[in-house]
Amino acid sequence: MKLITTDDQLRLLIPNVLATVEGEPTLIEKLYPYLETAEQWAIDTFVPEAIFDEIATADSFGPNERFRYPLEKLVACHAYMTAIPSLDLVLTPNGFGIVSNQNVVPASRERVDALITSLESQRDAAIEALILRLSARPEWRQSQQGKYFSSTMFPFLSLCHRLAIREHLWENYQKLHDRLIKIESVLADTYFSHEQITVFRNHVITQLRTAKPLEEQVIRTLQSLEMMLLSDMQVHPQSFYDLVNIIREHEEIFPAWHSSPVAALYTPKVFENKKKSGGYWL
Repeated sequence: MKLITTDDQLRLLIPNVLATVEGEPTLIEKLYPYLETAEQWAIDTFVPEAIFDEIATADSFGPNERFRYPLEKLVACHAYMTAIPSLDLVLTPNGFGIVSNQNVVPASRERVDALITSLESQRDAAIEALILRLSARPEWRQSQQGKYFSSTMFPFLSLCHRLAIREHLWENYQKLHDRLIKIESVLADTYFSHEQITVFRNHVITQLRTAKPLEEQVIRTLQSLEMMLLSDMQVHPQSFYDLVNIIREHEEIFPAWHSSPVAALYTPKVFENKKKSGGYWL
């Protein structure tokens, strides 16, 4: 493991764990295989290994320290929620049994489920915080993990909150992400072009830091329309045409659209009066 390496470090991230009695395995020893798996999941899904290693070795006051806590929280919560179903089970010669003694009563199924739900919520909040911070790093945006989040107009898990989704945010975000890919592909082919949509996405992943006011206006309106489509609400095509008209009238702000094949769809062909034409007019 690279990120969480001591029992004290792990206990700061997972509260309400009893102290280890002498001779018993420590918490980090119990969770070791789950932490290994959680770290690899974080690398595969959110942070490329090179950046992960930078964060894991960050100094307390170094530039990468601000990324460390949400990444640690993400890994710890994911490992713990994965381990919980088996932590109170032991394999005996007669089969599985529940760990218990006279002082501690095993928790009910409802309490265990509530703990897993709480850990999932904390993990998802850590994912959101981590992606928001990583989005400022160009090398992350160019990575495979970064490109996943920047491949739609909604790179952050806050999308779920906008749709009144309060639980299983990461799970639901992935489903919404797949739908957004299809929605935005159709919108790009029909109205905005893939070139211009890419520009919009780059502005959104960097939280509109470099977007011009008119670009921000178009982006936010387009996001609102996409939210309606995600909610299975009908959107009149004129709403998209209105945005296209803004783009057509401001070539200096939207050059990507004007140089795209889609622009030709909105450029009327000029009639040329030629003598050889069947409908030549004097």
